[in-house]
Amino acid sequence: MTDEQTSRPARDASTHDYWEHAAATHGTKDTDRYYRLDDVVAGGTLMTELEEQAVAVATGADSADPLGRVAGLDVLHLQSHIGVDGVVMARAGARVTCADYSATALARAQELAARVGVAIETVETDARALPASLHGRFDLVYATIGAICWIDDIDLWMRQVSLALRPGGRLVMVELHPVYQMFDELSPDIVCDFPYGGGEPLTYTGSGSYADPTSTEESTTTSYAHSVAEVVTGGLRAGLVVEVLEEHLSIAFNPRGDDVLTLGDDGRHRFLLGRGTRPGEPPQPLPVAFSFVARKA
Repeated sequence: MTDEQTSRPARDASTHDYWEHAAATHGTKDTDRYYRLDDVVAGGTLMTELEEQAVAVATGADSADPLGRVAGLDVLHLQSHIGVDGVVMARAGARVTCADYSATALARAQELAARVGVAIETVETDARALPASLHGRFDLVYATIGAICWIDDIDLWMRQVSLALRPGGRLVMVELHPVYQMFDELSPDIVCDFPYGGGEPLTYTGSGSYADPTSTEESTTTSYAHSVAEVVTGGLRAGLVVEVLEEHLSIAFNPRGDDVLTLGDDGRHRFLLGRGTRPGEPPQPLPVAFSFVARKA
Protein backbone atom coordinates (compact mmCIF):
# COMPACT_ATOMS: atom_id res chain seq x y z
CA MET A 1 0.00 0.00 0.00
CA THR A 2 1.35 3.44 -0.94
CA ASP A 3 1.82 6.38 1.41
CA GLU A 4 -0.89 8.17 -0.57
CA GLN A 5 -3.37 5.38 0.18
CA THR A 6 -2.53 5.07 3.86
CA SER A 7 -2.85 8.83 4.40
CA ARG A 8 -6.32 9.19 2.87
CA PRO A 9 -9.20 10.01 5.28
CA ALA A 10 -11.29 7.11 6.52
CA ARG A 11 -14.63 6.54 4.86
CA ASP A 12 -17.64 8.07 6.60
CA ALA A 13 -19.43 5.20 8.36
CA SER A 14 -22.92 6.68 8.12
CA THR A 15 -22.58 7.18 4.36
CA HIS A 16 -21.43 3.58 4.00
CA ASP A 17 -24.47 2.44 6.02
CA TYR A 18 -26.70 4.39 3.63
CA TRP A 19 -25.25 2.59 0.62
CA GLU A 20 -25.48 -0.80 2.29
CA HIS A 21 -29.19 -0.20 2.91
CA ALA A 22 -29.71 1.21 -0.58
CA ALA A 23 -28.01 -1.83 -2.11
CA ALA A 24 -30.27 -4.17 -0.15
CA THR A 25 -33.48 -2.41 -1.21
CA HIS A 26 -32.97 -0.87 -4.66
CA GLY A 27 -34.86 -2.79 -7.29
CA THR A 28 -36.91 -4.73 -4.73
CA LYS A 29 -39.95 -2.45 -4.24
CA ASP A 30 -42.87 -1.37 -6.39
CA THR A 31 -42.12 2.21 -5.34
CA ASP A 32 -38.62 2.07 -6.87
CA ARG A 33 -38.63 4.61 -9.69
CA TYR A 34 -35.33 3.61 -11.31
CA TYR A 35 -34.09 0.04 -10.85
CA ARG A 36 -36.41 -1.89 -13.16
CA LEU A 37 -34.40 -5.07 -12.92
CA ASP A 38 -37.01 -7.28 -14.58
CA ASP A 39 -36.68 -5.12 -17.71
CA VAL A 40 -32.91 -5.66 -17.67
CA VAL A 41 -33.31 -9.42 -17.29
CA ALA A 42 -35.72 -9.34 -20.24
CA GLY A 43 -33.04 -7.77 -22.43
CA GLY A 44 -33.43 -4.07 -21.66
CA THR A 45 -31.06 -1.51 -20.20
CA LEU A 46 -31.09 1.32 -17.68
CA MET A 47 -28.35 3.20 -19.51
CA THR A 48 -29.51 6.56 -20.83
CA GLU A 49 -28.62 7.82 -24.29
CA LEU A 50 -25.95 10.02 -22.67
CA GLU A 51 -24.19 6.98 -21.22
CA GLU A 52 -24.60 4.93 -24.39
CA GLN A 53 -23.30 7.80 -26.51
CA ALA A 54 -20.23 8.22 -24.29
CA VAL A 55 -19.42 4.51 -24.53
CA ALA A 56 -19.93 4.62 -28.30
CA VAL A 57 -17.52 7.55 -28.63
CA ALA A 58 -14.91 5.85 -26.45
CA THR A 59 -15.08 2.58 -28.40
CA GLY A 60 -15.68 3.95 -31.89
CA ALA A 61 -19.07 2.30 -32.16
CA ASP A 62 -21.92 3.37 -34.41
CA SER A 63 -24.50 5.49 -32.59
CA ALA A 64 -27.20 3.10 -33.80
CA ASP A 65 -25.47 0.29 -31.87
CA PRO A 66 -23.64 2.10 -29.05
CA LEU A 67 -22.50 -1.05 -27.24
CA GLY A 68 -21.58 -2.82 -30.45
CA ARG A 69 -17.83 -2.57 -29.84
CA VAL A 70 -17.53 -3.40 -26.16
CA ALA A 71 -17.32 -7.11 -26.94
CA GLY A 72 -13.92 -8.45 -25.93
CA LEU A 73 -13.00 -5.34 -23.93
CA ASP A 74 -12.03 -5.37 -20.27
CA VAL A 75 -14.35 -2.95 -18.48
CA LEU A 76 -14.12 -1.71 -14.90
CA HIS A 77 -17.49 -0.44 -13.65
CA LEU A 78 -16.21 1.79 -10.86
CA GLN A 79 -18.53 2.53 -7.92
CA SER A 80 -20.91 0.13 -9.60
CA HIS A 81 -23.56 -0.06 -6.85
CA ILE A 82 -25.68 -3.08 -7.86
CA GLY A 83 -23.89 -3.30 -11.21
CA VAL A 84 -26.72 -2.86 -13.67
CA ASP A 85 -24.78 -1.11 -16.44
CA GLY A 86 -21.85 -3.46 -15.96
CA VAL A 87 -24.15 -6.46 -16.40
CA VAL A 88 -25.61 -4.89 -19.56
CA MET A 89 -22.10 -4.45 -20.99
CA ALA A 90 -21.24 -8.04 -20.02
CA ARG A 91 -24.28 -9.20 -21.96
CA ALA A 92 -22.89 -7.24 -24.93
CA GLY A 93 -19.67 -9.27 -24.69
CA ALA A 94 -17.40 -7.24 -22.41
CA ARG A 95 -15.34 -8.78 -19.62
CA VAL A 96 -16.69 -6.76 -16.71
CA THR A 97 -15.39 -6.13 -13.22
CA CYS A 98 -17.70 -4.30 -10.82
CA ALA A 99 -15.90 -2.45 -8.02
CA ASP A 100 -17.71 -0.94 -5.05
CA TYR A 101 -17.16 -0.49 -1.33
CA SER A 102 -20.53 -2.04 -0.45
CA ALA A 103 -20.40 -5.82 -0.07
CA THR A 104 -24.19 -5.92 -0.32
CA ALA A 105 -24.11 -4.06 -3.62
CA LEU A 106 -21.62 -6.50 -5.10
CA ALA A 107 -23.70 -9.48 -3.97
CA ARG A 108 -26.72 -7.93 -5.69
CA ALA A 109 -24.63 -7.39 -8.84
CA GLN A 110 -23.72 -11.07 -8.90
CA GLU A 111 -27.38 -12.00 -8.42
CA LEU A 112 -28.40 -9.82 -11.37
CA ALA A 113 -25.60 -11.23 -13.54
CA ALA A 114 -26.81 -14.76 -12.76
CA ARG A 115 -30.37 -13.82 -13.73
CA VAL A 116 -29.16 -12.33 -17.01
CA GLY A 117 -26.89 -15.33 -17.65
CA VAL A 118 -23.52 -13.58 -17.74
CA ALA A 119 -20.38 -13.76 -15.61
CA ILE A 120 -18.84 -10.72 -13.92
CA GLU A 121 -16.00 -10.24 -11.45
CA THR A 122 -16.64 -8.22 -8.30
CA VAL A 123 -14.08 -6.45 -6.11
CA GLU A 124 -14.89 -4.81 -2.79
CA THR A 125 -12.69 -1.72 -2.63
CA ASP A 126 -12.48 1.97 -1.87
CA ALA A 127 -12.48 3.76 -5.23
CA ARG A 128 -9.73 6.02 -3.89
CA ALA A 129 -7.36 3.09 -3.32
CA LEU A 130 -7.77 0.38 -5.95
CA PRO A 131 -5.84 -2.82 -5.22
CA ALA A 132 -2.83 -3.74 -7.34
CA SER A 133 -4.88 -6.60 -8.82
CA LEU A 134 -6.86 -4.00 -10.79
CA HIS A 135 -3.89 -1.98 -12.05
CA GLY A 136 -3.21 -1.86 -15.78
CA ARG A 137 -6.02 -4.27 -16.65
CA PHE A 138 -8.76 -2.29 -18.34
CA ASP A 139 -9.67 -0.87 -21.73
CA LEU A 140 -12.52 1.14 -20.20
CA VAL A 141 -13.19 2.53 -16.76
CA TYR A 142 -16.88 3.42 -16.59
CA ALA A 143 -18.36 5.69 -13.90
CA THR A 144 -21.78 7.19 -14.13
CA ILE A 145 -24.31 9.50 -12.53
CA GLY A 146 -23.90 9.99 -8.80
CA ALA A 147 -20.38 8.56 -8.41
CA ILE A 148 -17.89 11.34 -7.80
CA CYS A 149 -20.03 13.34 -5.36
CA TRP A 150 -19.07 10.68 -2.76
CA ILE A 151 -15.35 11.24 -3.36
CA ASP A 152 -13.53 13.78 -1.21
CA ASP A 153 -10.38 13.96 -3.37
CA ILE A 154 -11.05 14.02 -7.13
CA ASP A 155 -7.32 14.10 -7.99
CA LEU A 156 -6.75 10.91 -6.00
CA TRP A 157 -9.76 9.28 -7.66
CA MET A 158 -8.45 10.17 -11.12
CA ARG A 159 -5.06 8.67 -10.27
CA GLN A 160 -6.81 5.40 -9.44
CA VAL A 161 -8.58 5.50 -12.80
CA SER A 162 -5.24 6.01 -14.53
CA LEU A 163 -3.70 3.12 -12.58
CA ALA A 164 -6.54 0.81 -13.64
CA LEU A 165 -6.30 1.67 -17.34
CA ARG A 166 -4.00 0.12 -19.89
CA PRO A 167 -2.08 2.57 -22.07
CA GLY A 168 -4.63 3.80 -24.60
CA GLY A 169 -7.54 2.80 -22.36
CA ARG A 170 -10.31 5.30 -21.70
CA LEU A 171 -12.33 6.72 -18.85
CA VAL A 172 -16.02 7.05 -19.68
CA MET A 173 -17.84 9.33 -17.25
CA VAL A 174 -21.35 10.75 -17.32
CA GLU A 175 -22.16 12.87 -14.28
CA LEU A 176 -24.62 15.36 -12.90
CA HIS A 177 -23.56 18.91 -13.67
CA PRO A 178 -22.33 20.79 -10.59
CA VAL A 179 -24.62 23.75 -11.36
CA TYR A 180 -27.65 21.47 -11.08
CA GLN A 181 -26.26 19.82 -7.95
CA MET A 182 -26.11 23.16 -6.17
CA PHE A 183 -29.91 23.40 -5.99
CA ASP A 184 -31.97 21.35 -3.57
CA GLU A 185 -35.38 23.00 -4.07
CA LEU A 186 -37.01 25.60 -6.32
CA SER A 187 -40.40 25.81 -4.59
CA PRO A 188 -41.76 27.37 -2.44
CA ASP A 189 -38.30 28.92 -1.98
CA ILE A 190 -35.10 28.49 -3.92
CA VAL A 191 -32.65 26.46 -1.85
CA CYS A 192 -29.08 26.60 -3.17
CA ASP A 193 -27.12 24.85 -0.43
CA PHE A 194 -24.43 22.79 -2.19
CA PRO A 195 -21.04 24.26 -3.15
CA TYR A 196 -20.01 24.41 -6.80
CA GLY A 197 -16.62 22.80 -6.25
CA GLY A 198 -13.47 22.78 -4.22
CA GLY A 199 -14.16 19.35 -2.72
CA GLU A 200 -16.35 21.06 -0.14
CA PRO A 201 -18.48 18.65 1.91
CA LEU A 202 -22.19 18.78 2.68
CA THR A 203 -23.69 16.53 5.36
CA TYR A 204 -27.38 15.81 4.95
CA THR A 205 -29.87 13.95 7.13
CA GLY A 206 -33.16 12.83 5.65
CA SER A 207 -35.17 9.91 4.37
CA GLY A 208 -35.61 8.22 1.02
CA SER A 209 -33.19 7.79 -1.87
CA TYR A 210 -32.97 8.84 -5.50
CA ALA A 211 -34.54 5.52 -6.49
CA ASP A 212 -37.25 5.51 -3.81
CA PRO A 213 -38.02 9.02 -2.52
CA THR A 214 -41.01 7.61 -0.59
CA SER A 215 -38.85 5.47 1.70
CA THR A 216 -39.09 6.42 5.38
CA GLU A 217 -35.63 5.04 6.19
CA GLU A 218 -33.59 7.92 7.65
CA SER A 219 -29.88 8.31 6.98
CA THR A 220 -27.04 10.79 7.26
CA THR A 221 -24.63 11.14 4.36
CA THR A 222 -21.73 13.38 3.40
CA SER A 223 -21.08 14.28 -0.23
CA TYR A 224 -18.51 16.51 -1.92
CA ALA A 225 -18.61 19.17 -4.61
CA HIS A 226 -16.38 19.05 -7.70
CA SER A 227 -16.52 21.60 -10.49
CA VAL A 228 -16.21 20.62 -14.15
CA ALA A 229 -12.80 22.30 -14.21
CA GLU A 230 -11.63 20.23 -11.23
CA VAL A 231 -12.77 16.99 -12.88
CA VAL A 232 -10.97 17.79 -16.12
CA THR A 233 -7.84 19.08 -14.40
CA GLY A 234 -7.77 16.02 -12.16
CA GLY A 235 -7.80 13.83 -15.26
CA LEU A 236 -4.99 15.82 -16.86
CA ARG A 237 -2.88 15.61 -13.71
CA ALA A 238 -3.39 11.84 -13.72
CA GLY A 239 -2.00 11.57 -17.25
CA LEU A 240 -5.28 11.39 -19.16
CA VAL A 241 -5.84 13.08 -22.50
CA VAL A 242 -9.24 14.75 -22.89
CA GLU A 243 -11.18 13.49 -25.90
CA VAL A 244 -14.75 14.59 -25.11
CA LEU A 245 -16.19 17.14 -22.71
CA GLU A 246 -19.84 17.84 -23.38
CA GLU A 247 -22.45 19.60 -21.23
CA HIS A 248 -26.08 18.52 -21.56
CA LEU A 249 -29.15 20.74 -21.18
CA SER A 250 -31.63 17.88 -20.85
CA ILE A 251 -31.79 14.31 -19.65
CA ALA A 252 -34.14 11.38 -20.21
CA PHE A 253 -34.94 10.81 -16.52
CA ASN A 254 -35.01 12.76 -13.26
CA PRO A 255 -31.83 11.57 -11.50
CA ARG A 256 -32.78 12.76 -8.02
CA GLY A 257 -36.53 12.33 -8.23
CA ASP A 258 -37.22 15.86 -6.98
CA ASP A 259 -38.93 18.93 -8.43
CA VAL A 260 -35.81 20.88 -9.44
CA LEU A 261 -36.13 19.57 -12.98
CA THR A 262 -39.11 20.24 -15.25
CA LEU A 263 -40.55 17.51 -17.48
CA GLY A 264 -41.12 18.78 -21.01
CA ASP A 265 -43.67 17.69 -23.58
CA ASP A 266 -40.86 15.82 -25.32
CA GLY A 267 -40.37 13.57 -22.25
CA ARG A 268 -37.03 15.15 -21.32
CA HIS A 269 -36.15 16.81 -18.02
CA ARG A 270 -34.61 20.29 -17.89
CA PHE A 271 -33.33 22.66 -15.22
CA LEU A 272 -35.39 25.83 -15.72
CA LEU A 273 -34.80 28.75 -13.38
CA GLY A 274 -35.96 32.33 -13.76
CA ARG A 275 -37.89 33.75 -16.70
CA GLY A 276 -37.80 33.58 -20.47
CA THR A 277 -36.70 36.34 -22.78
CA ARG A 278 -40.34 37.16 -23.56
CA PRO A 279 -43.55 36.87 -21.52
CA GLY A 280 -44.96 33.35 -21.55
CA GLU A 281 -41.73 31.78 -22.70
CA PRO A 282 -39.83 29.31 -20.48
CA PRO A 283 -36.38 30.27 -19.16
CA GLN A 284 -33.27 29.06 -20.91
CA PRO A 285 -32.23 25.66 -19.55
CA LEU A 286 -29.19 25.33 -17.32
CA PRO A 287 -26.87 22.31 -17.68
CA VAL A 288 -28.07 19.08 -16.06
CA ALA A 289 -25.25 16.65 -16.85
CA PHE A 290 -21.87 16.38 -18.55
CA SER A 291 -19.95 13.67 -20.39
CA PHE A 292 -16.20 13.25 -20.07
CA VAL A 293 -14.14 10.79 -22.12
CA ALA A 294 -10.39 10.73 -21.59
CA ARG A 295 -7.60 8.44 -22.81
CA LYS A 296 -4.57 7.22 -20.90
CA ALA A 297 -1.55 8.44 -22.83
